[in-house]
Amino acid sequence: MSTATISDPKANLLPLLEGSSWPGSAEALAQAGVLPIPTSRTEAWKYTRVGRLFDQPFAKANGHATVVLPDRLPFAATRVVFVNGHFRADLSDELKVQRGLVIDSLMRHLSHGPVQENYGKLAPTDDRLFTAMNTAAPTDGMILLVTRGVKVERPIHLIHLTTAERQLVQPRDLFMLHDGADAEVIIEHIAVDAPGALINSVRECVVGKGARLTTHKLQREGHRTTAGGPVSINFDGVRVGSRGHFSSSTTTLDGALVRNDVNVVLAGPGAHAELNGVYLLNGTAHCDNHTYIGHDVPDCTSDELYKGIVTEKATGVFNGKVYVAPDAQRTRAYQNNANILLGDNAKVYTKPELEIYADDVKCSHGCTIGRLDEKGLFYLRSRGVSEVEARRMLAHAFMTDVIERIANQDWRAHLANIIDAKLETL
Repeated sequence: MSTATISDPKANLLPLLEGSSWPGSAEALAQAGVLPIPTSRTEAWKYTRVGRLFDQPFAKANGHATVVLPDRLPFAATRVVFVNGHFRADLSDELKVQRGLVIDSLMRHLSHGPVQENYGKLAPTDDRLFTAMNTAAPTDGMILLVTRGVKVERPIHLIHLTTAERQLVQPRDLFMLHDGADAEVIIEHIAVDAPGALINSVRECVVGKGARLTTHKLQREGHRTTAGGPVSINFDGVRVGSRGHFSSSTTTLDGALVRNDVNVVLAGPGAHAELNGVYLLNGTAHCDNHTYIGHDVPDCTSDELYKGIVTEKATGVFNGKVYVAPDAQRTRAYQNNANILLGDNAKVYTKPELEIYADDVKCSHGCTIGRLDEKGLFYLRSRGVSEVEARRMLAHAFMTDVIERIANQDWRAHLANIIDAKLETL
């Protein structure tokens, strides 16, 4: 029986979530039925309006669509493809590539011990409507399991491709690295001819003692269509064990509405988290990055740097919070958000936060919003550089320190080329 009534603003979505057999689905469906839709009065969603999503009907995701994949990366990587949230073995590489490594459809492993132990532990549903919706009825997603001491030999290229309009697509990934393991995952979100689609993603990452997980997320979910582009809501929950290392870079190049929540808990002494982000927004694109890093124990470190260039009628939002628990002495945490506005109609809202309850800490945060350096622009123009090229050069220089944090030189060079191509359109 449906949990929604005709007068319920969620009546278009909740019926699609019924009948799932995933763990915790019944409880999550009940939560989704009672949790309110975020509004501008909801502090965490103050600048990101999602109420209109619930005014339109959606269809269940179709995983059998015929699609054209992007070109392969210019370096060796294991490609894993999901179309509208469904695993496509016919489009993916051979995944049994190394001992001690499991890459597969998560749906196939729900009864396995490591999945039962970790699934749902880092994605709370009691106060997050979209996370509850995903937990109630995930479409499918990738499982990554790296056993103790194994180093994955080459990056994993995970493609989440969305096509067709007004679909509800709910990817659900689970990454688990045992003690001393090491893996790198490139996650590419692409939308093609998907106006009005709602992509509601959840990813949980468990990083064991002394393990190292590096993720790179590239979001290219086009919005320049008459019907409006897809909406992409993303939640990443991460737990890092003692001496573990989690590094994440997020690059957003397009999207009608993109919301990225990254919640990291540093759960063991010596744990480290590094969050980096780039957003290049034009047209009417909207990107909202919300991050949380919890220093729950002593002797942990974190470093966070997000930079954005926003032009035309686009909007950028950044809210980053660092929490230091009372016992988390000797914490070292740094956070910075910098933005450039091009034009009079672009908007940026930024709010870095520190919440500190320990006294032996070194923490800092900051944010800036400004224009391109006029002196630098004049200098380049006076030496014969065209205004268009001078602006592109200054914009590239503005992003350089974020890009250079990427240790993988092959991916860094490839991403720099993609960013340069985007800069040409700003």
